[in-house]
Amino acid sequence: MKKFMIMCMMLLATTLTFTACGDDDDDVNPQEEVNQENYYKYSESTNVPNFGNYTVIGEATFANGKATAIAISFVYPKKSYASDDWADYQEDEDLNISEYSYDGDRTITWRMGQQSLAYYSTLSKEEVCKLIKHIVSESIADVNEAIGK
Repeated sequence: MKKFMIMCMMLLATTLTFTACGDDDDDVNPQEEVNQENYYKYSESTNVPNFGNYTVIGEATFANGKATAIAISFVYPKKSYASDDWADYQEDEDLNISEYSYDGDRTITWRMGQQSLAYYSTLSKEEVCKLIKHIVSESIADVNEAIGK
């Protein structure tokens, strides 16, 4: 009987050894893509209860290691959500609405204007990529904070 109990304890200990803890950020799904030397893309998604999957995508193109275009896209789970936010964007006097576009479906995109782009083109490619990653991550964090995650 003693040998049986020891074997059971060893079996239990062995199964516990191979048990992994879950990730705390199950709802955040970061993806990074560097297709070529002149392109960078970073995205994160979060699942918002009673809303759906919300994604923020940051992209940059480069020439000679300097940024030539930077865009941040906000992809909503439903067309109606994007449409409502687009209406709010147009009424916001603090936004330079000419830098924003709406695809008529689920995506609102902010393309950095010439003045901002002139500044960011002085940064290295690595610094621009870090900045895009930061903007995307902060946007997702703001959404998660707003819903109490």
